[in-house]
Amino acid sequence: MDIWVSTEQKIKQNNENLKFKGESIGKLIEKRVPYLLYNEQVDDEIIKVRVKLEPGAIRISRQGAINMDFLFVEGKVTQNMYETPAGRTVMDVHTTKLEYKKLSVGGRLVIEYELSERGVSHGEFKYQLDYKERMQ
Repeated sequence: MDIWVSTEQKIKQNNENLKFKGESIGKLIEKRVPYLLYNEQVDDEIIKVRVKLEPGAIRISRQGAINMDFLFVEGKVTQNMYETPAGRTVMDVHTTKLEYKKLSVGGRLVIEYELSERGVSHGEFKYQLDYKERMQ
């Protein structure tokens, strides 16, 4: 199914608050679990994003100038790969909130998490994704 995707990311980092919004056309693919596929524009780069909606867990993979594969499980810390042109590292993701609501014509995903690397905090993050069916 073709979908409209809108995302909003809020970051609290070094006493600074940042907010990023994006909109894109994507696809919802129903397999064993639903997948959302869309592209993000970051500066001049296109990042391919795949969101796997598993029961009790969400996996977000991004491929492009930045490659990441993060698993979010509420109340848990997961170790995840993060790769930039500067190199590859392992990040600890502590998911403090994970909500997914499927609606009649789309859905909403909200993830709140803390990101750290070798015990050093990279901040607090909130990721919200809304999608709805796109009529041709």
